[in-house]
Amino acid sequence: MEWKISTTNQEVTSEEIGVCHVVHTPPLDRIIDDGISEHFIGLHRANPGNLARVLERRLDGEKLLSSPTFPGVMTFVPAGRQPEWWWESEVEVLEVLFSPRLLEQVAMAGSDRIPNQIELLDRFAIQDPLLEQLILTLGSLIGSGVSDRLYQDTLQNMLAVHLLRHHCTTKILNSPISGGLSPSNLRQLTDYIHTHLGQNMSLEELAQLVNLSSHHFGKLFKESMGISIHQYVLQCRVDLAKKLLTNQKLSLAAIAQTVGFYDQSHFTNVFRRQTKLTPRQYRAMS
Repeated sequence: MEWKISTTNQEVTSEEIGVCHVVHTPPLDRIIDDGISEHFIGLHRANPGNLARVLERRLDGEKLLSSPTFPGVMTFVPAGRQPEWWWESEVEVLEVLFSPRLLEQVAMAGSDRIPNQIELLDRFAIQDPLLEQLILTLGSLIGSGVSDRLYQDTLQNMLAVHLLRHHCTTKILNSPISGGLSPSNLRQLTDYIHTHLGQNMSLEELAQLVNLSSHHFGKLFKESMGISIHQYVLQCRVDLAKKLLTNQKLSLAAIAQTVGFYDQSHFTNVFRRQTKLTPRQYRAMS
């Protein structure tokens, strides 16, 4: 799954999901949107003074709903519904659009019993701290320049799992899994990761190596190794960087590229989080 970041449009997008940062000015009259084929979640980020403001919404001409809204409040619009909106003042929003196929794929990978149709619930002016954090983390990638497919795929999976557990018409419970990955699968994976550290690996790419869904793969890997696949890859990149830093002829930018970081700034930030030192400081002490 290929991700791209556009600072011009202030969005992060993949094949299945898009996150966009927008500022809406208050409309003169109610706005009616055409029905869309994706599910929509709007997360209220800020407004002047960050005080509660009124939001009104109606779906498909049904009952008009009205509620105070403030940072942290979310509203869902399931795919195919036609929303009518009005809001009281300028508002900053993180808007998430994602394909119903995303929920279906994650549900099929994570449960033995799948209903005929998985529907996102209509939610109006709710709060969900975990979902908010997931959306904020995805939103933090906007304009960052960082394109870490493994990290973004993992966040996307976590978002889908949370929605399936708490915000769908039928709750999808995970099938029990245990035992982790086999020693041969682990060896195959770790060899592949070390060989391809300089590439922008995806969760699906790694899962396919051992013939697993992305959802099951992430769980089994963590059960085997004690850390997530994303954390493991970052750890491998930092370990290789430490070895390369002993070669004074290699620039920091060249090392960053060799071990798979987006740029030198991304390399420095991750290296410092893991070692408490910048690459330059580590090199000076080596």
